[in-house]
Amino acid sequence: MKTLPSLCFSLGMLSLVSFPVQAEKPGNIIIGASLPLTGINAAAGQEGLAVMRVYFDSVNKAGGIDGHMLQLETLDDQSNPAKSAGNAQSLIDKKAVALFNCWGTSSCNAMLPVATQAGVPLVGGIAGGGLMRQQTEQRLAFNVRASTQAEIAQMVKQMVTVGQNNIAVVFQNDSFGESGQAAAHDAFKKYNLKPAAELRIDSDAGNATTVIDTLKKLPGLNGIILIAAPAATISLISQSRKTGLETQFYNLSAQASNMVVQGLGKYTSGVIFTTLVPNPWKEGITVVKEYQTVYRAATGKQDYSYLGMEVFINARVLVDGLRHSVRGSSNVPLVNALDTMGLKNYGPLSVHFTPEHHEGSSYVGIAIINSRGRFVE
Repeated sequence: MKTLPSLCFSLGMLSLVSFPVQAEKPGNIIIGASLPLTGINAAAGQEGLAVMRVYFDSVNKAGGIDGHMLQLETLDDQSNPAKSAGNAQSLIDKKAVALFNCWGTSSCNAMLPVATQAGVPLVGGIAGGGLMRQQTEQRLAFNVRASTQAEIAQMVKQMVTVGQNNIAVVFQNDSFGESGQAAAHDAFKKYNLKPAAELRIDSDAGNATTVIDTLKKLPGLNGIILIAAPAATISLISQSRKTGLETQFYNLSAQASNMVVQGLGKYTSGVIFTTLVPNPWKEGITVVKEYQTVYRAATGKQDYSYLGMEVFINARVLVDGLRHSVRGSSNVPLVNALDTMGLKNYGPLSVHFTPEHHEGSSYVGIAIINSRGRFVE
């Protein structure tokens, strides 16, 4: 994707610097979110939306941001980048002061130029690569999660530590998968390794049989890095196990979900995930306890998840920035507020933005699924 002309960027930044957080109606601060509420990733999008709502509602019940109420505006993009870009513009037209949690590398890539031109920050993207991670494009992107490169580096470190050094990379046949493939190259170089194979998997896993046949022919294969969305992840691993391929699969944190566990069913053995947030079941961690308390009080449910934990922390970061921005009569632009709010700790995950650095956390953990279908770190 080409970068925006410098004139557009300058105009966007002029808008950003000139105007502090304001609202469409007195007392309201509008937050815009484009996410997949229907389509192949609808379950994740709906789960994320539920957490956004309960947290922002809890902030409003406690008095809002210096008396200003949060107003969440959401649009469905169906994981379609073109829709994501259109939604970003629509939300900006509704006077959103921030775009929150773009969903997936392709959608974030589509939304960031729109946000940049308007001078509106894009906070807490569910994406580990793409434009959100490019320094030249990053002035309006505020990343909270660690990068895909950091995730895969942790995978390879873990694999080498336990003696797995004959590793194949299977990546989804799109920009998300390709960014993961590039990150894997960097991780392998550190250990003077080369992938045993690099194979593309269709988003619907339609070519899974061909991929599995190739994997089974690789001599001495003892690890597979899989960079794919839930549908392809579930299908490829399940079909692999049915054919007798027992090699361990390492997956990105985005697939560490109850939906993937349920989809895998009896085929969870030897499936490993990275994690980017604290364990959502460890209530001894303050931010985890806050997430559990807010979510349970609003829904009556205890179906906590890594995704829910991530969305909650992203929302906390945004609200902390808004609190720093909305200060009585001396409001400052949200981008400036995020850049100057200082170090914030959310359990083992810490975030510290500066004008030159919008990479929030570097935290990456490793989890497996136990015999009861629970994640264990």
